[in-house]
Amino acid sequence: MKLCWLIPDDRGGGVASVALSCCQQAAGAGHETTLLMVLSPTGWIGTNHDFQVSSLNLNGLAQETPQALINWLEKNPQDVLLINGCEQADAVIPYLPSSLKCVYVVHDTAPRYWQTAVREEENLEAIAVISETVARQFKHCLKKPDKVSVILNGCVFPELSAQINQIRQDELIFLGGDKPIKGALNTLTLWKQLVKLGFTGKLHWFGSIAPSFKNKIDRLPNLDKIQVYGRVQRDFIFSTAASAKVLLMLSHVEPFGMATIEAMSMGCVPVAWDIDTGTKEILTTAKTGLLAPLGNTRVLAEKVLEICNNYQDFETAAISHARTHFNAAVMWKGYQILIERISVFPPIQRSQSGQQPLAYKPPTRKFQLLPTPIRSTIRELVGRSPRLGYWLRDFRGF
Repeated sequence: MKLCWLIPDDRGGGVASVALSCCQQAAGAGHETTLLMVLSPTGWIGTNHDFQVSSLNLNGLAQETPQALINWLEKNPQDVLLINGCEQADAVIPYLPSSLKCVYVVHDTAPRYWQTAVREEENLEAIAVISETVARQFKHCLKKPDKVSVILNGCVFPELSAQINQIRQDELIFLGGDKPIKGALNTLTLWKQLVKLGFTGKLHWFGSIAPSFKNKIDRLPNLDKIQVYGRVQRDFIFSTAASAKVLLMLSHVEPFGMATIEAMSMGCVPVAWDIDTGTKEILTTAKTGLLAPLGNTRVLAEKVLEICNNYQDFETAAISHARTHFNAAVMWKGYQILIERISVFPPIQRSQSGQQPLAYKPPTRKFQLLPTPIRSTIRELVGRSPRLGYWLRDFRGF
């Protein structure tokens, strides 16, 4: 079969990495597979694959995406199109040819990511979601809830090296950069609490960080124990996780948790807030990770120290659980079953098939209309309060 995974771009993020793994598995199963990007590629994905990497080569807001995709499909007919977090392409769904099976993949809990699936339900053969946490947001809104298939994300993990068997030091990893919703401000508070409790280990801080936030880090105690990296290649994060004990997964919203399974696969054990996120579908409390009551930094710090002091009780279970349940082959099996099921469905006579689609119209983000200082103040306030951040988690994109 001819299968196409459509993504916005290759500028990093979970959507691109998951689609990449899907394409690798589909090609390995003998399908003629394409990974198609809307925006011009950066080269992050590369071209040395057993599947085709292509792009619509658009730029900016890519408002011409719907017609460009129709044109591409006319030149490159497909059996199944899987649309992944690609807002620019949402408007094209009712215009797709009836010969094409369309799967809408929902990667997030915020309404902006699943409203199209509800609105275009009758024009879709299936809706795939990356976790039960995501499915609960909208499944009840559908006329046919059985169109939803929960397919947990997976990953192609690096080989375990001899480094895994070495004695690890008390080292922590945080991957959220300066993003409040990822727990960046909570990490500042946690570090102060850990130092008070006598923690002398290191913190590896990954992700983009603005100068103003770097100033906050520079005022922390035991600064010589904090290594700030910025954005790095995934391989380097994997290798760092292979020598660290704890992943600080402090996100206020986490639809699935790719960083969690990647860290666990290298023996880095997650500590997270005890909230309704995809992380709780991954870890097993007291066995492959620990949870702390939302907003209780003292208990959170104690959980970190518990893993550091009893690391051998978690390491093997964390590695085994991630690599057994969340490898790319397990994920592909879910997509394979879904694709085989919809391949025998009768064609959908989509409402506007054959007509010229409307251009993508970027929605107005009301929050962005506020003056920059006010937006910054709100982000700071919400980011410092885990409870408030969790309560407002699905207002992203408002």
